[in-house]
Amino acid sequence: MAFAGFFSRRQDYFDVNLKYLFYVGLWPREDFSRSQVILYKTYEIILHILSLIYVVTTSIGTYQNKQDVAIFLSNLDKTLVAYNFVLKVIVFVVKRKHVEKLIKEIATSGDRISYNQKRLMALHVIIITIVTTAIIGAFSLLALFKMEMIVEAWMPFDPHKNIINYFLATQILVITFIVPCSFRSIAMQGIVSSIVMYLCEQFIDLQNKIKALDYSKANDLSMRIEFKEIVKKHMRLMRFSKLLSTTFKEFFLVQNLAVSVEMCLNAMMVTMVDREQKTLLASFIAFLIIALINAYIYCYLGNEMIVQSEGIALAAYEAPWTSWPPDMQKDLLIVIRVAQKPLSLSAGGVVTMSMKAYSQALYNGYSIFAVLNDAVD
Repeated sequence: MAFAGFFSRRQDYFDVNLKYLFYVGLWPREDFSRSQVILYKTYEIILHILSLIYVVTTSIGTYQNKQDVAIFLSNLDKTLVAYNFVLKVIVFVVKRKHVEKLIKEIATSGDRISYNQKRLMALHVIIITIVTTAIIGAFSLLALFKMEMIVEAWMPFDPHKNIINYFLATQILVITFIVPCSFRSIAMQGIVSSIVMYLCEQFIDLQNKIKALDYSKANDLSMRIEFKEIVKKHMRLMRFSKLLSTTFKEFFLVQNLAVSVEMCLNAMMVTMVDREQKTLLASFIAFLIIALINAYIYCYLGNEMIVQSEGIALAAYEAPWTSWPPDMQKDLLIVIRVAQKPLSLSAGGVVTMSMKAYSQALYNGYSIFAVLNDAVD
């Protein structure tokens, strides 16, 4: 019953995602009264401050341990994850009005989303939240079991003085990271992924409608009207796709840079850290898995968007166009030419989010690891 609302057939496109964003202080409601707006803004600012506290304290802790290479690299790895999350939050807050405009246009477009797709949108954020929390929780429990700091961070007291100070420091780190950094990142990933899922489903719907066009003199007028609606929808989806890519290009750039640096750091750390330092090795693996999961989701969805947008050209060619009037054949040719240029997600114009980019990142990471491993041996 707790998740009944998540899978309601009557829910809007992005209900679950917008609720998630709302709970983590990234999506104020339009129907708020003045006092509610002030309270929510205060809540949002508090979460911003908590995330900055985590970044600052762990950065100082990293600097304080610069003499110990293993701890320094481990802390740098964990702090990099927070930098990634916080920078994406900043980008999202700056571009929030553009995201709101895009979601409103999608909601008023009249496009239908299947129940299974709505369910997938909801399941996505739930599963990612559970998996990410489980990975971080497992690593944190290992650190607690060994009475070691989850992350070396500056505190106004000595965390190692007694058990009370240790647990207080741990609670501060958890409070400043889980919701302000981790859950906010998942909420943003959820809304971006859901928009891409929507676009992919609509591209597939267009392909099916184009293939189903069957001309005859009896249905000349109705088919022309239907073909016109298909072209209008294609133009609308192209505009949505370009707006999505433009709005989140800095977001994807931060994601891509963070994963690249994460791969390099982990390659260095695995070759340099003593195998007996199990907690450090566990932290490397935990945060690397989180980074790879996030990168895979973005790259897979970006790749799917390219494939489905290009699929419209193939669907148009496979339509029974030989029986169409010459003027409609010319219009179909224009659709084919336009659809041959795939719609994609760009990481700041540097790289296109696709499985090719993901594979290249993995290959580069392994190459760095192999070189460093040979150098150490």
